[in-house]
Amino acid sequence: MAVFLLPQPARADDPRAAGGMLGWTHDDMARALGIFVPERMKTLEVPGVSLAVVADGVIVYSGTFGKADKGVSTPVTPATLFEAGELGETVAAYGAMGMVRDKLLFLDAPLSRDLPSPWLVNGDDDARVTLRTVLTHRSGLGDNVAHPSRATSFDPGSRFSHSGVGFLYLQHVMESIAGAPFDELMRKRVLAPLDMRSSGYTLPAGARAQLAQGYVPLRFPLAVFYLPFAVAFALIFSTMWGISRFILQRRIEPVDLAWPVFGGFGFAVAIVWWGLGLAPAAFVVGIAITCALVVAMLAGFAYYLLYIAGLAKAREGIISRGRGSREGMIVVLAGAIALGGFLPALNWLVPVARFTVLRGEERANAAMSFHTTAQDMARFMIETMDGAKLGSEMRNRMLGEQAPVEGPFFWSLGPGVRQDGARQTLWTRGTAMGFESLMVMDPSRRAGVVVLTNSREGGELAQDVARNVLGVEAVWSLP
Repeated sequence: MAVFLLPQPARADDPRAAGGMLGWTHDDMARALGIFVPERMKTLEVPGVSLAVVADGVIVYSGTFGKADKGVSTPVTPATLFEAGELGETVAAYGAMGMVRDKLLFLDAPLSRDLPSPWLVNGDDDARVTLRTVLTHRSGLGDNVAHPSRATSFDPGSRFSHSGVGFLYLQHVMESIAGAPFDELMRKRVLAPLDMRSSGYTLPAGARAQLAQGYVPLRFPLAVFYLPFAVAFALIFSTMWGISRFILQRRIEPVDLAWPVFGGFGFAVAIVWWGLGLAPAAFVVGIAITCALVVAMLAGFAYYLLYIAGLAKAREGIISRGRGSREGMIVVLAGAIALGGFLPALNWLVPVARFTVLRGEERANAAMSFHTTAQDMARFMIETMDGAKLGSEMRNRMLGEQAPVEGPFFWSLGPGVRQDGARQTLWTRGTAMGFESLMVMDPSRRAGVVVLTNSREGGELAQDVARNVLGVEAVWSLP
């Protein structure tokens, strides 16, 4: 009986297929999701999931699955907090629109108009970056919130480019106008009125115990580190080879490899630190070094076994410079055996170390520090679609004033927009190290779904759930 409750391809003669699971009874939806979500979690290796479904402006389903922390077998509960990344930008946009309603911010005036001193480094940028360009990601500011640049890279308003730095600028402006820290401001103006009491941009004392542990497949930090390492190694090695071959007229010796190795390492560390910040970089570099040592140990053990088998042996009877070709082949073979033995480990899920000591004092970050629960985000979806607190006029402006992105995608003054014929869905995808989340709304039905996961692999699961619940064959992710 349960098999028939699993999401199936839509059929014209199946009345339940119209409108996705929203057309089902709530009990049927709950039973189907109770089977479908754990199966997808198992396939995609997602440890934990929390989701909520809204229909006709009310929460009709909420469910939790799996583990918030595999290491200590802590289950996901309705109180479990997930890092939600860019979902925090959409919540911040709602807060900014409330300040527009109250005549504290203005959509098309320079954001700097009420600042005591400029935040941007360029006077022209200071005059051209407005609240509208920030909310629609057309400000020209960058997306590196670990080391934000306060200069634009293109003319504000000329094109779309996701900008986390734009929201850091907005955060600074909102704090300056309100005379209060951003998290306190958002709790007062947004989170408390919408009963989103578990959510925030900083973690109160004692709340860290409710935060889920994020996971990434081992291949992710290795790719982040070793791709720039390989580029730098190749460039330095080819330069050294050219100098040795054509200028010094000598061969490359093994000791010469120290230069490209150390140069590649330093370059990779700098790139990771610049892109991710100190604490995430420490996690990535630590994983990369650990895995390199493991592969080296496996290679040494493989070489020892080859030596025992008589394939690797010392050259006797002559004095020569360098290694013999046979010995070199055995070294390569030992390395290949080590790498082959290590490959299955690339799919292992590893917990993301937080390194709270390296992070220093916790500070609110509108673009990346938001944490929440599925039920809190369901309440936010209801308010976004209804505008009961914000007001219908400002709600209509927030969702209706849109800028084109590409293909079916637009961006409103709040969430992203996907236009498929006459159907319009609103969405935001959240990404943080070890977390993936998705919020999709269908205003025409006052319906939506939010899926929070504690795995980098959770994005595909979230898309699958949203498609089946809403009955829309789409992908809510920018091309």
